[in-house]
Formats: sequence, C-alpha cells, structure tokens
Amino acid sequence: MQPIQSAIIHYNEQGTPVSDLFDDVYFSNESGLEETQYVFLQQNGLPQRFFNHQRRYFHIIETGFGTGLNFLLAWQNFRVAQKEAPSVCCERLYFSTFEKYPLKKQDLAKALESWPLLAELAALLVSQYPEPVAGCHRLQFDEGRVTLDLWLGDVHDSMPQLSAQNSADAWFLDGFAPSKNPQMWQPELFSQMARLSQTGTTVATFTSAGLVRRSLADVGFAVKKVKGYGRKREMCIGIFQPDIPSPPQLPEQPEQAAESSASTQTAAQPDLITIVGGGLAAISLALTLHQHGRQVRLLCMDDAVAQQASHNRQGALYPQLQASWSPVSMLHALAFGFAARFYQNLKQQFDFPADFCGVLTLACNQTLTLRQQKMAAEPAYQGCLFQQFDADQASAVAGLSLPFAGLYYPAGGWIAPQAFCQAALKYLQQQSGFEVIFGCKVNRLEWQANSATWQLDAEDVHRHQPQLLYTKNLVLACGSQIHSFAQTQFLPLNLVRGQVSHVRSQAMARLKTVICHQGYLTPALDGLHCVGATFDRSRQQALLLESDNQANLALVQQVLQQPAWFNDAKVESAKAGLRTTVPDHLPVAGFIAPGLHLFGGLGARGLLFAPLLAQQLAAQLCNEPLPLSEKLSVLIHPARFLTKQKASL
Repeated sequence: MQPIQSAIIHYNEQGTPVSDLFDDVYFSNESGLEETQYVFLQQNGLPQRFFNHQRRYFHIIETGFGTGLNFLLAWQNFRVAQKEAPSVCCERLYFSTFEKYPLKKQDLAKALESWPLLAELAALLVSQYPEPVAGCHRLQFDEGRVTLDLWLGDVHDSMPQLSAQNSADAWFLDGFAPSKNPQMWQPELFSQMARLSQTGTTVATFTSAGLVRRSLADVGFAVKKVKGYGRKREMCIGIFQPDIPSPPQLPEQPEQAAESSASTQTAAQPDLITIVGGGLAAISLALTLHQHGRQVRLLCMDDAVAQQASHNRQGALYPQLQASWSPVSMLHALAFGFAARFYQNLKQQFDFPADFCGVLTLACNQTLTLRQQKMAAEPAYQGCLFQQFDADQASAVAGLSLPFAGLYYPAGGWIAPQAFCQAALKYLQQQSGFEVIFGCKVNRLEWQANSATWQLDAEDVHRHQPQLLYTKNLVLACGSQIHSFAQTQFLPLNLVRGQVSHVRSQAMARLKTVICHQGYLTPALDGLHCVGATFDRSRQQALLLESDNQANLALVQQVLQQPAWFNDAKVESAKAGLRTTVPDHLPVAGFIAPGLHLFGGLGARGLLFAPLLAQQLAAQLCNEPLPLSEKLSVLIHPARFLTKQKASL
C-alpha cells in the first residue's frame, strides 16, 4: 500500500494555512471559526440535536479532517450542551473523519493557534495526535465522552471499511473544493454516504456545486441550497430520506430539521454485562464498558485480580511489526498507539507504575539484522513508529553499552500489569454500576432460549457451594480457562508457560529504556529489573523453577556478549504464568453466539492488545461505532477458526 504522506503547507498573507498540493485554504481567510459554526454545526441542527436524541450517542462523519477545526468546534458545542442540560443531552459524541494528507504535528499546532477560544481543546488534540500510520486512530477525550476516529488514508479506501454499525447522524461534507480536489468527490463517496446513513441523517457542505447536489440526490438525500456564510452566496444541506420517491419539502430552519430527525424516545436501560476473568483483558473491558455507562459484573475465580498471566511486575509496550506492511502490522501499530494513549489518559484518573521510556529492539543475530533493515526500508514505516539506531546510538539511549544496532520505539515503555489491574479495580469499585465477585469459578454455560439469557453454573471455590447466575450479555475473558466450556471447544488454544526473573543490580541501574533481544530487560521498579522470559510448551502448570531463573540470566549473558553491567545481577524473586495463544498468534475478540463474546489469545501481548480490543468489544456490545476496520475485525474474530475447520472437512 502507499505510505501516508504528510501535507505540505504554507501560510498566505492573511495567515491562513494553504495546501501546496491543492492550492486551497484549510479554512476561511476572514472568519474560519464562525464559518464552521454556521456551515457544519448550525446547518446540521447542532447543538440542538444533541438533546433528546434517539441514541445514547451522536455520530458525526466528516470527509476532510484538515486542521481539526470542525472537530474542535463540535466538541466545544457538545461540552456546552452536556453542561447546560446533562439530563437530556446524549452521553457521548463520536466524530469519524478521513484524511489522506495529514498535517504534521507542529503544523497542526501552529494552525490551531489562530483560535484562542479553542486553545484548551486544541492542546488536548495535539497531545494525542497520532503518527502518520494508515488506518483508524481512536482518540478519546473527556474521560471517554468524546471519541475521535481519525482515519488516515484515501477516503475511497477507508470509508468502505466502516461497519454499517457506524452509521452517521450528521455529515460534515468538507474537503477542498470539487474543482481543486476532484479525486475525492466521486460517485463512490456518495454511495458510501448512503450506506452509512439512516433515515433522518443530515448533511451540510460549503459547496453548492451541481455535481454535489445531484450526487447526493441520486443516493437518497433530499437536497436544497441555502444562504452561504458571509460573502458566499449559497451552500447545500440535505436529509437522508431514501424511501420517499419525490423530494420532500425541507424545513426552512436547521432547528426544525433537528426536530424532524430526532426522536424523543428515551433509550432503554442497558442490560447487565457479565465478564468472566480478572486479568488485563477483563479489566480493560470493564473500564471501557464503564465509560459507556454500562452495568458490569466481574466474575474472578481468584481472590484478587491479575493472579494469572497478568500478574507480572512489569511488561513491555511496543508493537511487533512484520517486516513488510500488512494487516497484521496495521493491527499492531494501531493497537500500540491506542494503548499508549489509553494508559496515559488513565494515569490522570488513578495511579499505577508505568514509564514511557521507549523500547529498544536489538538486531542481535543475522536474521533480525536483515529483518530490521527491511523494516527500515519499508515505505509505510518511514518517519513513524521507530528510529533506526547503530550500536553507539542504541547504547546512548539505553544508558548501557550494547553490542548491536536496533530499532527504537520512543512512544513505547513499560507498564506494571498487576498494579494497573489492582488500581483499575479500586477505581471501578468506587463507581456505581460495577460489581466484582471473587472466588467464583464458572464451570458451565447454558443458553436459555425463552428468556434470551445465559445461565452460568458456577461455584464458590472456598465454600464449594454451587451458584446460578444469569446474564443477557456474557464475555469470556478468562485466559487459559477460556477453553473450558462446550461453546469454546473449537478454539485451537495453546498454553505456553513463561517465567520472568526479578533481578537486583547496581550496575544495571543506569538502564533508561526497555531492551528487547531474544528476551527482555526493563529499567528498575523499586530496585528490581524484570528479566525474561522463558517459553515452555511442555509444562501446563505455573510453577516457579530455579532452572528458568538461570536460563533468563544465561540468555542475557549469551546474547549480549557477557556485558560487564550484568555481572552483579542477582535474582531475588520470580513469577511464572500460562500465556494463552492460538496458531496464528493473533488475539481473539468477537461474538460466537447470541450474547456470548470471547476475548483472549493475547499471549505475551496483553498490554498491547487489551485496550483497543476492549473498545471493539464494548462497541459491539453497546451497538456503537467500531474502532476497527471490517478487514481487521475479521482478522481477530473467533469465527476464523470455525471457517478453517469447515474448509478442512
């Protein structure tokens, strides 16, 4: 695929950013803020439509992100609406937008300096602005109440990848003028708009070009021209009414359009969602569902969270990219970006040990050297995600002498998984609508068709007393136990035992970044470094083995060529666990039966995958916009194994 190319811009005499490629301004020379408010918000009936909306959320889709001005103004209007009338304002705002040529971060920040009124929101946007990697980058603000899905790439490639579940309430049909950017204003764009609209969806656009009006009408929008902003004579608005054979009389005022397209029906109270598990997957999903206003019940077979594979003191956060750009690489890259933002945002709500100190992956053999050289030459990776370092540069960033070159991921680092889960649980227990039951082992699932409910045959592991629990929505996020039910036997799960050693070393205290070789080393947490990890497919029990501690130490000495800074390393403790993987080494997330979802197979990548896939599952459970493209949704769906089984028969 073509790599993402950043926009090249200059500023005209009025100080307005101008695209070199399209020779067009990003916003009005005179009053871009007021123009956006009039053209895109007012003419779509906003902010009035945020009130008494038929869905718990409002979804805007935009066709050209540019400087983000339209998003920031929509966000500001939504904030005001929630503050003025929280009881009748919808709970969340989704803003999906497309950009083929994204601004560089420094250009974005400079362009938004024009609007002091939006300075606070602009700073938050710039702080989370993603690297130029193709795909959907989900950015969240205001504790998850505002979500920006920024799709980087050609709109004609990206928009077909949106699920029909991502239908719009309003369209901001923006982008450079049809005469300047004819490649965007193609029939395929309008067909996709129809696919992603519902009766009552509105559209507003700055242009009144006949091509645009006819194209909208051809796919089911009733369109009319209205007065443009300022000196612009006309613009277009419309409403999606595909089942009406003749164009209806559109309301004269956008407020009336809002009333005609919004229902005053109150959304039904959400059903309880039950999660079986207590590790990173389960906790990440519980946090995400809480953000969505859902009631959550967590069933954990242990007496505390993160007692199984998620119990490590520290874990590295970085993507495992393939040598060439691929759907798997895209999944890793997007998950990496979202995970970093997820943990950084949560640290503002509750505290847990983490350090975004970067991750250095060393080219410690010929195979890795060739692979990293190929990655560095891959166009899709140019200028983003990682930097290529020689041995001296690698040593400088690590703070220790290293014998190899490598790739450095500056946005990576380490998280304390167990401490994160414990802090997240404490936070959730202080919120309404959350319940956790410890010592609860689920042994059997049974679908009750008459009530469309799952019956969980469980037991109290201490009292050995049976328990019957019921739920309409069930997520199995229980690691190595996910294969324990009749409904999940089709999953080809593998259990891989791993042990991490906790090492004290004065010389290694200088380590400033995570080092990955054939194992990994972390900077110290409370004086101890994590050194790991073994991979053992022959044992199915998480027993601590002294031989594994010695193997971890020996691996560092062997691979890193007897580094002097490791000579005083002493193992003080260790942890062992069972990682759950599947043959294609991709996670498993999706539904397998009515009301039954799976979330597992994360292997050693729980910190990386859990946050984004929790978003995906929460969106499926709540019928809200999905963060993953159709292609990536299929890639991780558990049904891929059912398809393979049928194909082999």
